[in-house]
Amino acid sequence: MHSMWKSIKNVTRSGLVLGTCIQMVAPTLIVSQAAAQTPSGQSSQVKQTDRKYNITFEYRGCQRARSNTKVTCEVIATNFNDNYLKISFGARNEQYQTRAVDTLGNVYTSGSLQLNQYDSRDKILTDLAPGIPTKLTFNFKIPEQVTELSALDLGYLTVSRIDTVGRISLPNIGAIASANSTKK
Repeated sequence: MHSMWKSIKNVTRSGLVLGTCIQMVAPTLIVSQAAAQTPSGQSSQVKQTDRKYNITFEYRGCQRARSNTKVTCEVIATNFNDNYLKISFGARNEQYQTRAVDTLGNVYTSGSLQLNQYDSRDKILTDLAPGIPTKLTFNFKIPEQVTELSALDLGYLTVSRIDTVGRISLPNIGAIASANSTKK
């Protein structure tokens, strides 16, 4: 009987130690998740993921040309698959155009798109390499009085056995930088 109580005592002690560890670890995990979601520095990063194709889109800013209606917006697309992904990004393309939305809800369609040395008014087809960020630059005509944007709405087509149109919005993007204020 004495050895039975000794065994129960050892199991209980192990359970208490394990329970204490779990109680100590759980709050740390919650704190870590909250800290990861808190923006560091001046502003939060605008980033969205297309979970179906495992692509992230990260907003890098919009800039207005000097005293002009031309606004360029940069987005970094990264393929997190193990293989190359054939994808077409749209500017004015009817099926998957890219749009900017101002704070009043006005929508502006991209007039053209640049990807490296390629420039197109319609669309650009590329192979996104696994894990390598790819910079896309969208060009818009936005009235000078519009100084903030609420979202970029990106259109794209993934090319495979069944081509699929995708859309993703990058919300809360904020002020359009001025060329005058960035080059001093």
